Amino acid sequence: MTGPGWSPDARVVRDGPLTWAQHEWVQWIPTDTDTSYEDNICAAVPGRDLPVGQVVAAVRDVLARHEGLRSLVRRAGREDSLQYVCPVDDRLDDVIQVMEDEASFRRRFDTPWRRTCFRIGEQWPVKAVLDAAGGRVRRIDLVVDHVAIDPWGMRVLCDDLNHALRARAAGREPFGSGLAVEQPIDAALSEASPAGVAYQRRALGYWERRLGEIGKALDGHVPSAPSRASLVRPGRPGRSGVSRPGASPSGASPSGASGLSGASDEGEFRSCWLASRRAGRAAGAIARATGVSPSAAFLLAFGTAVCAVERSSRAGIFAISANRFSAGAGRSVRKATMTMPVLLPALSTGSPGAAYRRALADCASQQLSGHRFANADPYATERMCEEILGDLYKTGVAYPRFSYMDEGVADDLNTLWPAGDDGFPGDEDDRIVTFSPPRPLGARYMMTVLHRPAGAVFSLQWGDATGWGETAEDMLLYIEDLMVWAASECAGDPPALGGAVPAT
Repeated sequence: MTGPGWSPDARVVRDGPLTWAQHEWVQWIPTDTDTSYEDNICAAVPGRDLPVGQVVAAVRDVLARHEGLRSLVRRAGREDSLQYVCPVDDRLDDVIQVMEDEASFRRRFDTPWRRTCFRIGEQWPVKAVLDAAGGRVRRIDLVVDHVAIDPWGMRVLCDDLNHALRARAAGREPFGSGLAVEQPIDAALSEASPAGVAYQRRALGYWERRLGEIGKALDGHVPSAPSRASLVRPGRPGRSGVSRPGASPSGASPSGASGLSGASDEGEFRSCWLASRRAGRAAGAIARATGVSPSAAFLLAFGTAVCAVERSSRAGIFAISANRFSAGAGRSVRKATMTMPVLLPALSTGSPGAAYRRALADCASQQLSGHRFANADPYATERMCEEILGDLYKTGVAYPRFSYMDEGVADDLNTLWPAGDDGFPGDEDDRIVTFSPPRPLGARYMMTVLHRPAGAVFSLQWGDATGWGETAEDMLLYIEDLMVWAASECAGDPPALGGAVPAT
């Protein structure tokens, strides 16, 4: 851990404040622990059978390009936290590890270095492990602490490393005087500039209005207390399959920190996931029919499921935004994701098809407007949540998080994509909800969707103390059913939570 009087035991190129997105992570997440690896973001890049020296040079090129990958972080609260950029050659031996003829590399996602617990005040938040044979590299495993990167940033990192590998193989410098990359310190200084302060006033005004709307819509709602069974039971046999323990999707680690906690005050955290061909294809059909993004369809389905579980006519959901609005930010690997509030309705019993289409359009509109103001001071927005939501603060009806990643971001991050598109279950009789082992750190309430045209993998996370354990499996199956029903142009009766599967 670090504190206000701490200074790095390293040479420093420059230092500066943390961005709001970094603050959102470090204010909640005890990163310097022996379980922090659970929120690492990992990917694999082909080594192209290049000589080890060329690959090492390419990794160095990427570290030189992105300051956040060679920085140390002092965690000391809102005012005193700082990041220190180090010279690129100072710690290459710590970052780059060459593994000659290791059989473990044959199993892409079962490698011990992916469980690195980075001490972000002492270590750079990145590791590159090279699978080499005969002096040539077959694969490069990248492991990065979430404080320095998000799923979008990992895609940028993989693209940059591939570019650097090609350039080094051709005997040339990869980046030169190319397009500028936004660095975390520069983003933080921009946030503190007069223009950044003016933006914050608008962003916090937006949050105050939206939270007020959520509080008003939920006024009078009484949160349900969890049963004893839900506090201890990790899952139950599936309605349409057999639940089984397993690892959670690596891409499903939270991308926004608000709403996460440690086991010390809430018990353990659990998750379950479902791989669904039907839901993935349904999302594409809904998008083509309505012009609305697949993320909005999944978000609305999640909100509808929350309403059903919480027995409420509305639910407040915090959707995660990529939060990148400039070309430089789009080329940066830095953590940028932040949340934005969305108010969603329960599925109407009268004219459900028309109500669904209206709700979907409104959901997409809220996403679009919310993206503009997602980058808000997380200390201020969390205080607003507590003050405005009152007794609803941190409850299942007004606190869940939602994350969506399409194939452009998620392909290299997820351990659980079926082997090829034909690996997705074909119909409702094959669907299996898989429960993962408990973890000491996690989201109180959260849904993550990893989507490609052939199918989707979506997961729920919850804390033992929330009461969602008993309903988690039904929620996933209900969300799948909702997506299929909506893709059928809302034909027939809508599905019900825990009810029969509608015809496809």
